Amino acid sequence: MLRNAKIKYLVVRTHGLSSHLIDPSELRSWIFIEDDRALFDKISQTSYGGFFEKPEDLSDPVKIGEVTMRVNFIRANKLISIARASPLENILRVYMSKYDLENIRRIVFSLLFGRLERVSLLPHPGYLYDTAKLSKAERLEDLLDLIEERKLSSLISNWLSGDRNTSELDLILTKVYIDSLIKPLKRGTPLYEIIRSYLENMTLGLLLKAKYLGVSNDLIIRALSGVPFKKLLEAVSQSGDLSDFLDKLLNIAPYREVSVEVRDSLRDVGEPWVIEHSVLKRAYTEAVRISMMSPMSEAYILSYLISSEWESQSLRTVLFGRISGVSKDTLYQLLSPRGE
Repeated sequence: MLRNAKIKYLVVRTHGLSSHLIDPSELRSWIFIEDDRALFDKISQTSYGGFFEKPEDLSDPVKIGEVTMRVNFIRANKLISIARASPLENILRVYMSKYDLENIRRIVFSLLFGRLERVSLLPHPGYLYDTAKLSKAERLEDLLDLIEERKLSSLISNWLSGDRNTSELDLILTKVYIDSLIKPLKRGTPLYEIIRSYLENMTLGLLLKAKYLGVSNDLIIRALSGVPFKKLLEAVSQSGDLSDFLDKLLNIAPYREVSVEVRDSLRDVGEPWVIEHSVLKRAYTEAVRISMMSPMSEAYILSYLISSEWESQSLRTVLFGRISGVSKDTLYQLLSPRGE
């Protein structure tokens, strides 16, 4: 009874937090604002406004990435604070631990390839892993000793003893994340369905990126063995380059639409960030659909975090598109709901 009351309270609070997200149609309208000051004034009225100091910041890719990440961390931290001491707190922390793993990846590469300056980390000390502490390691051996989760430490150690393919480490860390997030969940619940959908899209994006970079099928399959998305793994194992992989996805009904969007976006924009954009749009659309079927379940809380990530991705797309000179029509299509 008390657990159900706590979950209901969390969901109600999350509905309130959702009301502060930027309306997607409003965000799309910013594409057509020509003046930098006018766009800066619009953004200043949102959660991002406190972190952009001047209009020139809107043309700084590093600043854009940092600001959008900070806003998502603030929102997630708020939810975790509300969920403290409930079973959902750990789920939220595990969900956000993807950013811990990204920081660990950066620390590994910094130590491996020589630290010329302080490693640039995502602006958060860690949700499951104390990445602030890990960043102080002076040697790879010290880092492995500091990582308390022995499975993760062992996987990184094995990778270091191999040919140290950077793409392989990305795949390994994603597999760690997928396993840690989905395995404890009860199948058939709305929470399981929304997380499984999110992880499926994360895997899709990772495979598209791997194909874009020319990573071998053997390496992909070896690193992702056991991931519960068999159709994706079968398609990637049977394909050659990225174009061939997209052709395979065209023949699998659930992936047909996103494969067309990725192909068209790469053709029109020519930059790999559109892969992440298109896949996150799919993740967002499916998260909203699942959460609306159970609006008072834990799934709605995860849907809020995914919606926040999509909002930040949309803002990055608007700003990166301006920097790169992408046409307004192309940007508008990228931000429009699937099927529109």
